[in-house]
Amino acid sequence: MVSDGFVYQERRWVGAGRHDCVAENGMVASKHPLIGEAGVAVMKKGGNAVDAAVAAAFMDCVVEPAMNGIGGEGVMAIHLESGENIIVDYVGRPSVNCTPDMYEVDDVTEPGWMGWYKVKDDANVIGHKACTTPGTVAGLTMALERYGTMSLGEVMAPAIKVAREGFTVGWWTADHIFRRMEGFWGFDEWRRVYLREGRFPYLPYVRGMVEPHVLVNEELAKCLEAISVEGRYAFYRGWIAKAIADEMERGGGLITLEDLAMYEPIIHSPDPGSYRGLDVVYDPTHAGTTMMQILNIMEGYDYSSMGFMSPERLHIVAESVGLAFADRFKYMGDPGLVEVPQRGLVSKEYAAELRDRIDTERAGAVEFGDPWPYEPECTTALAVADKAGNMVCVNQTLVNSFGCGVVIPGTGIVMNNAMYGLDPEPGHANSIDGRKRRIQNVCPTVVLDEGEPYMVLERPAAGTYRSPSRRSSTMWSTTAWGRRTRWTPLG
Repeated sequence: MVSDGFVYQERRWVGAGRHDCVAENGMVASKHPLIGEAGVAVMKKGGNAVDAAVAAAFMDCVVEPAMNGIGGEGVMAIHLESGENIIVDYVGRPSVNCTPDMYEVDDVTEPGWMGWYKVKDDANVIGHKACTTPGTVAGLTMALERYGTMSLGEVMAPAIKVAREGFTVGWWTADHIFRRMEGFWGFDEWRRVYLREGRFPYLPYVRGMVEPHVLVNEELAKCLEAISVEGRYAFYRGWIAKAIADEMERGGGLITLEDLAMYEPIIHSPDPGSYRGLDVVYDPTHAGTTMMQILNIMEGYDYSSMGFMSPERLHIVAESVGLAFADRFKYMGDPGLVEVPQRGLVSKEYAAELRDRIDTERAGAVEFGDPWPYEPECTTALAVADKAGNMVCVNQTLVNSFGCGVVIPGTGIVMNNAMYGLDPEPGHANSIDGRKRRIQNVCPTVVLDEGEPYMVLERPAAGTYRSPSRRSSTMWSTTAWGRRTRWTPLG
């Protein structure tokens, strides 16, 4: 596969001269050209946006090895031309053997942004006890089975080819390898797979390099090929599952064959939220609720009267984010195991109450509120849209760069460190328990205008789509965060 036919998206704030990408038949927004090309190639063969998204997501697992992989997890948001909205939640689950007091907690706050106590020896971040049962393979295969039109073998073929033949190492991957060399030096498999001769870092491609460094992962290609033939069975019940369970047992991890065999994604048909007349399709279990709460608070202000990036505007955004995250860390956990005021948190009335706490002249205290009276009774990213009006947004992660550092022997699979996302102190909504999902920070989102597809976004990739039936059959870009986004059009 060659790396051409894509358009770099500039940062939104460069002004009106930013480069938009326009295509009549479809588009993939991603962080690497090979990801976009994999999705577009599938659509050229007649596949829909779901087929393309799954192909692109598996390619993402190959060419973004620090950020993403089949040992990780994710969430997918789908809008179908029929009008149906779906969330596929494939966040990993801790082993049934995990307990609230499984880690020894130090009497200091961890250095990250979570704000809870630090675990001794970083056991929830590095090593075998830091990973949960991966969900990526189950989520992608289920999405394809239910909403795609092509076979698993067809959509996975590009990823298998690149894993076997390799891809040119860029600055992004090389930088992550540099950063992890010291911390992961003790993990022999990680060094073997991600260092040349197990000792030297891959160097990023520059024009003066005679031969670019190519990262090959033949063992991962073997795993992907097995999955393309046997489906999720190969990963969760077959030889790959046994390899994972054996390595967990060898290294003192908790994931077992039973944990792998029992894993199932969760399918939602969510009720959309609203923001300034647009319908917002979001995942209500994870960061989508926090995003919707922030939007509800911000909706009460007239941004047209404020300058872009003005102090007043930034202050209101910061206050809205602070109030929503205070509630997030207080109330949110796995709704299958703890009671969460999901509808109360996104209530317009509750947003109005929180808005009254914002002083435009000074910073307020970041403290949680009380959403219960408003409760009724009853981390990589890619976006795809096709000509028919199907839109898909995928966000997958290993959590930290190269996850917990554990690479399963014989598979090339890097395991996540999603246990970091659970509060190591017992007694909280997001505390650890057996098979209790953490609250993910990813937020794939679909925006509709009067029921028609309008925008699909997630950081760092975003795009908008104008429905053929309402405006024109073109797609163009809105914003991109972090590294430049590659827009791969299907002209």
